[in-house]
Parts: sequence; structure tokens; C-alpha cells
Amino acid sequence: MNDDELENFYDRVDSKEKFLGLLAALRWDLELSREEEASHPSSPYGPNARGWENPDLGRYPEAMADWLESADNYYRNTKQAVDSSKPSWQLFADILLAAKVYE
Repeated sequence: MNDDELENFYDRVDSKEKFLGLLAALRWDLELSREEEASHPSSPYGPNARGWENPDLGRYPEAMADWLESADNYYRNTKQAVDSSKPSWQLFADILLAAKVYE
């Protein structure tokens, strides 16, 4: 699954089952990133393979929280009518996918 496929998958998250599918896809994507890093390490000044800025358990939840704190600005800037104070499967998907690359 490439980044475009992951993005397209994420765009359809509107149920618990699809959210679980996204979690599985992200886990698979991270595993591929680790395999690629093991054989061809990325520069320490950029993201890991497959775009992972936050490839470990310490950084990923921190990026999730940081992104959620600024989510309203993101939605406003991208002209999406999403209220980040109201939980939804799509909001959860946004948080997880954003945390992959959020600096």
C-alpha cells in the first residue's frame, strides 16, 4: 500500500470496522518502514522510510496530541466542516494519519 492508497483508505473511515482497517494499514505501513530503514537508513534530518516522522511509541502519541490541539486550525484552513470537539470515526482516522507526519 503506497501513500495514495493509505490516504484513499483513510478517506472512507466512517465506522468502527473501517477504523480498525485503517489501524491495520498503519501498522503494516510502519512495519514496512522499519524493514526499509533496516536495509537503507534514511537521513537523520528527515522522515523515516514511507514518510514516518514519528516511528516510535514515544513520539507518535505526542504527535497525536499536538495535532489534535491544532485540529480546528487545520479544518478551518482546509475548509472542512469538522468540529474536533465531537468524536467521530473520521476524526480518529485524521488523528492517526496526521500523527504519522506531524512535526
